[in-house]
Amino acid sequence: MVRSAVAVLMMAASTVLAAEQELRVFQLHFRPAREAAGLVEPLLSSEGSVLLQPSLNAITVRDTPEVLQRVAQALSSWDVAPASYKVRVRVLLATTDPQPPGKPAPLIEGIGSELKSLFHFTNYQEVATLQVTASDGSVVEVAAGERYHLRFTVRGVPQDPDRVQLAQLQLSRRDRGADNAEVLRPLMRATVTLLVKQPSVLGGARAENANQALFLVLWAEREAKP
Repeated sequence: MVRSAVAVLMMAASTVLAAEQELRVFQLHFRPAREAAGLVEPLLSSEGSVLLQPSLNAITVRDTPEVLQRVAQALSSWDVAPASYKVRVRVLLATTDPQPPGKPAPLIEGIGSELKSLFHFTNYQEVATLQVTASDGSVVEVAAGERYHLRFTVRGVPQDPDRVQLAQLQLSRRDRGADNAEVLRPLMRATVTLLVKQPSVLGGARAENANQALFLVLWAEREAKP
């Protein structure tokens, strides 16, 4: 008799709990649903559940109204348009040739003295400059002047909005193969984390002879949201 009473009480408690729960579908617009589970699951109660719907890019959450409210707020802050970055790249050819007479090009000023203090090269010539705007996660592939090719993936740093990563950056020289088809010959590979609005120098890639080397001057800025 006592066991029956306990069973009835447990069933009643479960019924009340189920009655308190609600079902809500959250449609995601910018981020993939499969990544939302890691954000939502820690917010659920012990009786809550989440169902992914990748084909619809949506998730269905069953829990109490209070938990659903917390989930809604978390997803609203998380499911936002990816940040956009302006990235500027300058390709410098460094040589041991004497500095030509006259004033150096304005774009070279401000960084030439730092380079000369670190490396044995005496002359730095800009051979290409480019600027692109790309969103977080985008792959950028672009010609850098007539002779070079640049490729990288833009990745924001979630824990530090003042930094951006240029992942799998590769500088290649554009050559012609035996059949006259263009061939990219890698000269430099790296993954670089930049502090926004601060130039960084990446280099040392050998050019055509030992008296020359290529350097990249990298600069990035996070674009303001409209």
